[in-house]
This record gives sequence, structure tokens and C-alpha cells, in this order.
Amino acid sequence: MIKKSRRKLVQFYFFSDVLTIAAGFFLTFWLRFHSGLLGAPKGIPAFQKYLLVLAFCMFFQVVYFASRGFYRIRLRQNRLDDLFATLANTLVCAVVTLLVFSYLNSYDFTGFEISHVFLALYVPVITAAIFLGRLAIFRFFRNVFMRRNGVSRILIAGDCELGRLMAEKLGNYTHFGIEVVGFLGDGEGSDILGGYDRLEKVVKNHQVTDLFIALPLSRIQTIESLIRRANNLLLDIRLIPDILQIASLKAGMEHIEGIPTINLGDIPLQGWRLFVKRGFDLAASFCGLVLLSPLFLIIALWVKLDSRGPVFYAQTRVGLDGRNFRMFKFRTMVQDAEKSTGAVWSPPDDDRITRAGRVMRRYSLDEWPQLLNVLKGDMSLVGPRPERPEFVMEFRDNIPRYMLRHRVRTGMTGWAQVHGLRGNTPLDQRIEFDIYYIQNYTFRLDLEILWRTVLKFKFIDAANR
Repeated sequence: MIKKSRRKLVQFYFFSDVLTIAAGFFLTFWLRFHSGLLGAPKGIPAFQKYLLVLAFCMFFQVVYFASRGFYRIRLRQNRLDDLFATLANTLVCAVVTLLVFSYLNSYDFTGFEISHVFLALYVPVITAAIFLGRLAIFRFFRNVFMRRNGVSRILIAGDCELGRLMAEKLGNYTHFGIEVVGFLGDGEGSDILGGYDRLEKVVKNHQVTDLFIALPLSRIQTIESLIRRANNLLLDIRLIPDILQIASLKAGMEHIEGIPTINLGDIPLQGWRLFVKRGFDLAASFCGLVLLSPLFLIIALWVKLDSRGPVFYAQTRVGLDGRNFRMFKFRTMVQDAEKSTGAVWSPPDDDRITRAGRVMRRYSLDEWPQLLNVLKGDMSLVGPRPERPEFVMEFRDNIPRYMLRHRVRTGMTGWAQVHGLRGNTPLDQRIEFDIYYIQNYTFRLDLEILWRTVLKFKFIDAANR
């Protein structure tokens, strides 16, 4: 939850910087050439000529800011330091802009000479615009966004000195949406909410989102138990190591006020990768729905003529962060097929399957409406296949790391499916493939999975029901 909040603030800062640079540029141009405060002995240039300067400044300044760590969020914000850093970086941008356009003008690439007075005005105007924009974004994030989207409610397992120090450090940043609700431990005290065996109850009663574990390695069994149970609760988990050897774990290392923590929920699908994946999902699902709409009508008519009942079938599945959603399919069974049996696995020879349903299942035609789920954001084109809540409740306690599948959006097809792990294949093998996908995600891997799905003449996995 902490990392999600910081990532969201980075996105706000990025868009704020882009907008304020553009607005500041327009203001600078007006002050220099149209306000009447300064003369223009060489005449007033057409603004269209300066659009190239705007594009360069916007691109260079954002990239330079990123390289200088301007999009790394610190819990402790020093506004004076931020102001001077913004001034220095904007000055560098102005100097580089002058050098680049002077060089281009020497070869007559631009057809105009950039005004030195314009650049002199650009530095203070842009500095003020970026600084004030970020200040407004931070206050909006703190006072509006965090209140509407919730805070990071942290539970610390271990009431030792290190755990107390961590709580003290985090307690300084309630403005960032961070709240320490208390401790799990063996001792007594008003802030100790229970023993380690009461994790589930404490999480439910106090709406905990993050678990910090501050226990020595001598309590390794307790640590393993807490990690396993916290994974089932979809908590963000961090270890506060007491010795350096824990740094050898394959997990994301973060420092919070000088204290190293290990983020056991760290996955590659974050930040710009998540943005690219979601953008691709939106574009592909929209195009797919448009292109396949004539076939949708034909299939809908076929389903209606083949058997009584609705064309579509909406079933509750478990998706990102353990949230339930309604997954759409073309109906392939007789109406009210589960009225007497409840949630059960459907074998290939199930007599409840209609004639049209058998053909649709064979070629995965019944899954096409899930493009609507992708467009809505319930699912992705590629990801672990979603399961029904009844099965999730059963599997999470019996299969290690099962709930890690819900760290990402579920998909229409996945790494397990293109390896032939479909239907009633061993579930533990499918989970291992799903976890491999999550821990080794790249956009290229998504494209490979989609391509291998197409080669099998399948657009999705038809057997995971």
C-alpha cells in the first residue's frame, strides 16, 4: 500500500510537471513579447516557431528531472531544498536549450534565433510554476486523494526495540497516509493488539494493509507462518532485518529513514510497465470488440436458437487484490446448470453442456465476451486465469503462495495455459507457472504468450472454469 501511494504521487508529479512547464512556457512567451514590459527590437516572432523550443524543453526537463531523482518520493520533504533543486535543474535546461538551438541556428535548421531574454525569464517562471504545481499536488494528495483512497494501515509484528524504532519513524509521516495501528507480540501493553496467532483477527478488526515483521531469525518459524498467512490476506509484507544476511533474499530492498526493509510483495509489473500493459489492454480489447462484433451477433443468435436461457452468462470470479468481479461468457450450459450441484469443476463430457456450448468450448468462442472485462479493467489479456471464490477459499489454505496470483490482474490467457496446463491438470503446476509469470513479467513475455495462444488457434483458455 505504501509503494502504491508513492507510485501514484510520482504519476501526479509527472503530469503536474508537464502541465506547468507548458503553462510556464506560454506565460514566459507572453511576458517577453506581448506584455509590453520589455521591448522587442528584433520584432515579435510567431509562436509556432517556439513550439519546437517548447517540445524540447518539456522533453529534456522531464528526462533530466528523472535522472536527478526528482521522481523518487522521500517521506521527509524539505521544501527549501526542493525549490533550489528545481531552480538548479531549470537553469541547466535553459543553458542546454540555448546551446542546442544556437547550434541548430548556425546551420539554419530552425530559421530563428532564440531570445536570450526569453530564456532568462524562463528560469524563474518555470521554477515557480513547477514548485507551486508540486506543492499543490502534494496538498491535494494529502488532503483529498489519500482521504478518499485510504491510508496505509501498518501492523508491526514484534514489539522489540527495532520494531518500536520503525513505528517511531513511520509515526512522523501521517501526512503521507501512513498510520501504525499497533503491534503483534508476546508482551502486554495498550498498543499490543494480540499475539502472533491473532493476525487474521487483528487485520480484520483494524483494516490492516501492510505487515512489517521485526523478529529475529531465531523466530524463523513464526516469521514463515506470518508470511504465509499474510499472503493469504493479500497484505503488503516487509521484513525489517536484524542482520545483513537477510539482504540475500530475492526481494525488493527499501530504506525507510535509514532502516532497511525487504518488500516480499515486490513484483516487476509496476510503474511504467503497468501503464504500458494497461494501455495495450485497452487498445487491443476495444479493437477486438469492434472487429468481432459481427461474430458476436452470430454466436448470440446461435446460443438463443440452441437452448432456452440467456445468451450471456456472468459468473463471480476473484481478481486483482482479491476483489470479486463478474466475468462474462457466452452461455454453454443449460439454464440453471448449477442450481442443484453448486460450484463444481466441469468435465469435458458434462451432460449439462449444450450442443452449441461444446463447439464454443472447443474453440474458446465462449470466452470472447471477456474482452469487456479487459476493457473495464477487471482483467488483462494475459495473466493467471481467474477462479471462483469458492475454489479460492479452498486453494489458498492448501497450496503455498496461491494468493500471489492476485497481485496482478487475471487474464484471458496465461503462461500456464500456453504450456498445456488447462482444465483438470495438476493445480500446483499451474500455480508455479503463474508465479513464474508474475515474478518474471515483461511486455515481451505478454506478446509471446499471445502469439503462442494464436498459434494454438485459441484466443483464450477455455478450460479453466
